[in-house]
Amino acid sequence: MKQFLPVVWWLTATLVIAFVLVGLGYLFADALLLGVLFLPGMLTARYFVPQLSFENRRQGILDTVYLALAILGIEYLSLMLGHAVVLGADEGGMPGLLLNPPFILLVLTALIAPEIALEKHLERRCPYARSISFVSDRRKITLDPAEISYVESNDSEVWIHTAGNVAYRTKTRISQWETQLDSRFLRIHRSFIVNTARIDRCCPAHVEIGGMTIEISRKYREAARRRLTEQAANA
Repeated sequence: MKQFLPVVWWLTATLVIAFVLVGLGYLFADALLLGVLFLPGMLTARYFVPQLSFENRRQGILDTVYLALAILGIEYLSLMLGHAVVLGADEGGMPGLLLNPPFILLVLTALIAPEIALEKHLERRCPYARSISFVSDRRKITLDPAEISYVESNDSEVWIHTAGNVAYRTKTRISQWETQLDSRFLRIHRSFIVNTARIDRCCPAHVEIGGMTIEISRKYREAARRRLTEQAANA
């Protein structure tokens, strides 16, 4: 169910926005199109909002303001271009409500917050997938994700290293693996994703896992520190 939740949710969100726009006087077909144009801002918010941190309150507030401004910019650009190019200038200008920043943010919050809450609820009930499948050297491989120690990107290939010292070569990019793997896994480097449950030793600048020392790059260091500290506190 968790795999299909985002698709179902965003389709539903698009329809909800379309009905709101119908109430503002748009034809349903035009309203549905504009509802689709809401998606870039919604997906931006959905991706970045969970990454906000308020450990440093001042920085957290600034990051929230910057994110809100970026989302509003994306939404205005999408809606204005869509309204002008697709609906045509003869349709007149957009309703003032669609130019109202609090209204835009309220709509996005109303659609995004329940999805985040539902996803967390499902993760609590069934946090980890029992298997994951991929193609390696033209063979279909099915593994328990718990058996994966780390994922390594090597030029055009990605290697899946398991606890049994077996490595599988795939063409699936590491960015795709990052979205497919569950919350046990953490990106710590442009070329590495590690299974936090299999880390043998953790240092500020690297981790040791399965006899391998893997650097935590500067880009991922703060997120990795927060995640590993939280995991150690809950252990």
